[in-house]
Amino acid sequence: MTQEHATEGFSLLELLVGIVIISIGLSTSIPTYIRNMRQGEVDRYTQQIEAGFFALRAKLGKQKTSCTLRFDHSGLNNFVPPSDLVEMGEHPERLECCNSDIRAAGEPSGCANGPQIGDLLASSITNSLQKSKVQRDRSLRLIDREGTAESQVVEVAVNSATYELTPPGTSTMSDNLIFLIRSTNTSEKRLRTRCLQISGTGTVLSASWNQATSSCKNR
Repeated sequence: MTQEHATEGFSLLELLVGIVIISIGLSTSIPTYIRNMRQGEVDRYTQQIEAGFFALRAKLGKQKTSCTLRFDHSGLNNFVPPSDLVEMGEHPERLECCNSDIRAAGEPSGCANGPQIGDLLASSITNSLQKSKVQRDRSLRLIDREGTAESQVVEVAVNSATYELTPPGTSTMSDNLIFLIRSTNTSEKRLRTRCLQISGTGTVLSASWNQATSSCKNR
C-alpha cells in the first residue's frame, strides 16, 4: 500500500502577492534612501567648511596672523560650484594673510596668499623635514580637503564678498558671514539647504536655511 505525500510550496497567486508587496516596499524605500544619501552629501560638505574654519581660526591665533577671505561675486547670494567660491587650490588669492613673519620672509607688504604662506616661510630652512613641517603648519586655507566627492554634487553661496579675520579668529565686521550649501539635484524639494553662520566674535552656527524668513534655524 503506497502513501501519497502532498508537496508543499507556494501557489502562483501567493508568489504574485509576494512580488507586489516587495515592489511596493522598494518603491517607497529607494527614493527615501536616495534622498538621505544626497542630504548626507550636503551635510558632509557643510561639516568640511565648518571644520576648515575652526582649523583656520586656530592657526590664526597661533601665528598671530590677520586674514581676509575674498569670495567671487558670482557666488554672492547665488549658488555656484564650491571650486568657484570657497576652494583655494587653484585660487590662493581668495585668502590673503598678513603678519610680521611674512614681511621678514621678504614680502614688502607683509601679506601673502594663505595657501602659499607655508612655502614662503619655509624657504629659508635648509632641512627638508623642517621645511615640510613649516609648510604644513603655516599654510592657511578655508577648506582642508578640497575636491572631495561631496564638492562635485553640492552648490555653495555666500552673503558677503569679503570677511576679515583677526587673531584669534574673530572679525572686525559687524555682519554675520553666511554660507548656504545645497544639493545640485534641485528637483528634490524635500532636500534641505544647510546654513553655516559665522558671527564677528567667531561663533559658528550650523543649521538649516529657512527660505521664508531668510535666516538660519536649528535643524
